[in-house]
Amino acid sequence: MANSVYTANSDDWKMFEASYKGGRAWKEMNYLYQYINETSAQLQERVKQTPLENHCEGVVSTYSGFIWRDPPKRNLGTLNNNVPLNALLKDADREGTPFNEFMKQVMIWGSVYGLVWVILDKPSSTAYTKADEISGGIRPYLRFYTPLDVTDFEFTPKPTGEYELTWFEVQEQYTTREGDVKIVRQWSKDSVVTSTTVGKETQTTTIKNPIGRIPATPHYNKKSLTRGLSTSDLQDIAGLQISIYNDLSELSQMIRGANHKTLVKNINDQASSGAGGVIIMDPDTPAGKLPYLLQADASALTGLLNTIDKKTEMVNRMAHLTPVRTYRKQTISAVAIETEFQILNTLLADKAAQLQLTEYRIFEHFCAWEAIDASKTGFEVNYPTHFELRDKQADLNFIKAAREAAALINSATLQTELNKQLARIALPNDDLIEKIDKELSKGKGAGPKAGSATA
Repeated sequence: MANSVYTANSDDWKMFEASYKGGRAWKEMNYLYQYINETSAQLQERVKQTPLENHCEGVVSTYSGFIWRDPPKRNLGTLNNNVPLNALLKDADREGTPFNEFMKQVMIWGSVYGLVWVILDKPSSTAYTKADEISGGIRPYLRFYTPLDVTDFEFTPKPTGEYELTWFEVQEQYTTREGDVKIVRQWSKDSVVTSTTVGKETQTTTIKNPIGRIPATPHYNKKSLTRGLSTSDLQDIAGLQISIYNDLSELSQMIRGANHKTLVKNINDQASSGAGGVIIMDPDTPAGKLPYLLQADASALTGLLNTIDKKTEMVNRMAHLTPVRTYRKQTISAVAIETEFQILNTLLADKAAQLQLTEYRIFEHFCAWEAIDASKTGFEVNYPTHFELRDKQADLNFIKAAREAAALINSATLQTELNKQLARIALPNDDLIEKIDKELSKGKGAGPKAGSATA
């Protein structure tokens, strides 16, 4: 039985998925509006001819590019030499995916759907010792599932005030040479029930849950007030992408109409219009009515192109990516640009914080599988909280003007601080910046005197 959250949001999730994937997934959703008297075959032909400008993929990829430009830093504490944990970091899903890359995919698809579920599972083992498990390659591994895969879940409040996941149902489907296979796993704190269906035959197995908890973690794209649900970054952008997609179809039709005239003729007239269209007049049309040509209004193309540009600007504003995805013709104040950068920086920092929280929860599940007290390991992970989104050229010009003005002020401290700011702008490496800061603070490497240097 599907959870009410699944039932209410499954159509939106499918739209977000198609909007991000583009290509065949997008075309199969048939987002073009059908004209009056247009046949299904004609509509499908327009679908084939209409290009997609995939803003949804662009927005998500831009977020991901900023967040994963600098990978998170981890301190494994007492587990630094733990073989299963190091194996997990090297190959998270038993398919060769490094843990950082796995978390990157979690972030991307969480951005698309609003949330994804991450399960830390471990194969059943009859090994007597931990060494036997390690030698047999028995260790925890990760899987992540989209909300379309998770058909049911339940959170139960505990006396301590926190909510605990007490029921979780996930399904997988794939195709083999023997036929379609469907696997449904139902987790509770006490047991794990697996039903495998091949064709019309279903086999069910039940095993005891060895850790007494459900090792599933919901990764939220944004902090949510509803458990098991969060807001997709494509919530409103997908609708605009559909609108632009239809505009592009209209644009294609108008270009064809402008380049190729439409012939209007009587049914018995022997004529054709080449690449253009043909309109057959009613047989009762007066015989003296000669065939004539219709030409589309080419000036309407400009208005439609301007409309598409305006909608693209709306996408950039909604995604807070105006500073990095647009070319401005008008002059914008430095304060306005800085404000836009700060808003984007805050959004990215929130996403990084959610990734960090998800990783801590995954680590707790790992410790449960390995019978380790997580609170005593000293494990730490730190995702970037500040993203370099400055206009470097504008900042360099500002520092240059400030250093020239500093010649009027007899202050070594001012000159030193300006040099520190110059290092932060020019160098991407935090370790080098820290080293230069120390040198400048000690009076070394201060550079030329104020007013004699150029930035």
